[in-house]
Formats: sequence, structure tokens, C-alpha cells
Amino acid sequence: MELRNVKTFVSVAGLLSFRRAAAVLNYAPSTVSAQILALEEELQLKLFDRLEKGIRLTEAGGRFLPYALKLLDLAQESIAAAADEHASTGMLTVRIPETLAAFRFPVLLHQFRREHTSVALRLRGSSTHDVQRYLEKGLDLAFLVGEAKKMENCQIEHIGNEELVLTGHVSDWGAGPGQVAAADLAGRLLLCASSDSAGRDALEQLLAQQDVRGNVWIDFSSLTALKNTLAAAPHACAVLPRIALRQELESGSLCELTLQGLPGRLPVNMVWHREKWLSPSLTCLMELFRNAWEKTSPEAERPPARA
Repeated sequence: MELRNVKTFVSVAGLLSFRRAAAVLNYAPSTVSAQILALEEELQLKLFDRLEKGIRLTEAGGRFLPYALKLLDLAQESIAAAADEHASTGMLTVRIPETLAAFRFPVLLHQFRREHTSVALRLRGSSTHDVQRYLEKGLDLAFLVGEAKKMENCQIEHIGNEELVLTGHVSDWGAGPGQVAAADLAGRLLLCASSDSAGRDALEQLLAQQDVRGNVWIDFSSLTALKNTLAAAPHACAVLPRIALRQELESGSLCELTLQGLPGRLPVNMVWHREKWLSPSLTCLMELFRNAWEKTSPEAERPPARA
């Protein structure tokens, strides 16, 4: 089986376009078509349905895709092993919640770059949805904040905890920290980060248990947009990991609210496909994240209470 044909298949499957795959691979469109046809003939399977408005994977093509990715990974691994390659090149794609990307990742980047100067990184927002599917399609690594359900053929490792904080505007709640009841949140605007949905899930469940109604939720893809909205909407509250709110809580621009029954910590899980080749650069990145929580604790991160 020609690896170049397999690589072309993976590219076409990801882009669902012969023309775009040809541009990415720097091939003529006719070359891409010929390589896919050769692979289909070798496998004696139809991998794509050619439709009037485009193409789509057949059921056979969908079943073949994860194996094609494994073949390419194995080829890369064998080359690296034969060459004893430690200074690897390439790109790692990671799905990571914005709070971790914004407040955990930056302090790790310098060390990673020192050891792997030629490796590019692509960070994408993460949620619990479709993580397994992305890992099966070649995603290198994913991080989840909150409880992670078992995923077939995936390894899940608990690497730390993030403290969860409910916060509001000081003009609404005072300087705080302050104790609130679930009923105090009835009818309020509630803000959360879409890639850190575990906090929303915990608060939503608690309010439902206590029959608190009338809330409107707004999910933000940007922490900056969330914080700016919270500053401009005194009757709103937000629920986020403490690390994302440390500066605002310490400066007193936001007030920490204590709500009985709301979980104090959320687990941080690192997830990867069991059959994924752990390259030197990926292994390094994973180890840096494992160590990110060793020198911190909720008590060390907690700002002092105001008098």
C-alpha cells in the first residue's frame, strides 16, 4: 500500500474536497484523483461518494480512516526510531479549555520551546463533546475540566484540579467574599465560558435541585468578552476556575460568592488515543502539563479575605 496514497486519502477525508486537498499537498487535482482511485482499486472498496455538490466518505471510507491515520503515525514513528530523532519537527494539535490555554499554557511554553524549537502548536477550544471523534481522526491531545466519561480506545489521566469560583459585581454584592443562597440567584443573568462548561453544569444542576428558576445563561467563547460583560452588567454572575479570575478578585473589581453545594474543585483530565504514537515533543508537552499543578494548590491561589 502506497503511503502517499494513504496520506492523500486522509487529506481528502479531512477537507472533503479533491481540489482543496490538491492545493494543500501541492499536487495537481488529477494526481489526487488518480491516487484515490489507485487506493480504492487496491482495497477493492469505494472510499468516497462523488456527489453533484461535492464528496463524502462512504461507510467503508469512514471505517478505513482511523486505520489510515494509524498507518501514517506508525510510519512517522518508525522513521524517528530508525534515525534516533530527538529534535523532532512538525505540529501538535491540542484541544484545551480557554482558561488552561490562557493561564496554564503560557508558563509552559518557554520550556517546551527550549526543548522542541521546530515543533509548531495548534491550540483549539475544547469541550466534552466529540473529543473521542477528534482523537480518532488524529488529534494529538485533549484537556477536559470536569469529570470525564470513559471513552473507547482513549486514555484519561487526572493531572490536577482547578478551584471553581462563583463571582459577581461588587456594586451588587459588596466587597465580599460573601455567602449567598441559591434563591439569591433566581432570575439573574449567568455567564460562563463555552469551553469550560463543567462549571455551568455544576451550578445549573444545583439551581435545578433547589427549584431556582428564571435564569438566562450566556456562553462566551472569549474570557475577555465574558469579563467585560460582567463588568458592565451588575446583576450578572459568572462561574469559572479561580485562576481565570485571580486578578479581578485580588483587585476587588469582582466579588467572590460562596454558595453551599457548589463543588469547590473541578478535576483536570488529559486525554489521548491509546494507539497514538507519543512522539518526543508530545511526551514533553504532556509531562509539562502533569507538572503544572504540582507547585500550586487551591490554598496557595486563593486571595486573602477582605476585612
